[in-house]
Amino acid sequence: MNRAARFAFAAPLALTLAACGDTTEVDDRVVETAEVQTPADVTLPTVEIEYPEVPLDARETVEYAGTYELRNRNNEVNTIMLAEDGTYTWTAPDGTETTGSFTWGEDNSRILIARDGNTEAFAVAEDVLYRLPEQDAPLAGERSEETTWRRSDPTPTDGSRSDRPGE
Repeated sequence: MNRAARFAFAAPLALTLAACGDTTEVDDRVVETAEVQTPADVTLPTVEIEYPEVPLDARETVEYAGTYELRNRNNEVNTIMLAEDGTYTWTAPDGTETTGSFTWGEDNSRILIARDGNTEAFAVAEDVLYRLPEQDAPLAGERSEETTWRRSDPTPTDGSRSDRPGE
């Protein structure tokens, strides 16, 4: 087929298809709007996170008994409840509880919890427990929220420690 014949055949087909096509009305009215301003740069304040120091003898100087929480990135909560009689209750996010006794390290500033065949070590400071990577890890060093368990029950404010054994 030559070029002219092809065009003669295709032209009516194209017109037929165009006539059957969907038509949409266009609203050509202009709407006036207020001028949009570019937002200014916003500088958020820096929030200082407190990581209390671990004292030399936390066993005698810190009100350690109480409940501590650790929230993970999925907002799931682990809790550890420490009692002055040396017992603990560890509650996993799914509600599973592990109970037992904890021991104090030789420095009296860390506790050791035997759980699920592992020994978990925590440095004890005022209103926080810092999970240590191992039993003999240094007490000082970098702190992060991923390893900091924060007290979830209020610390006694009367200053009384007379309920401690031996006092």
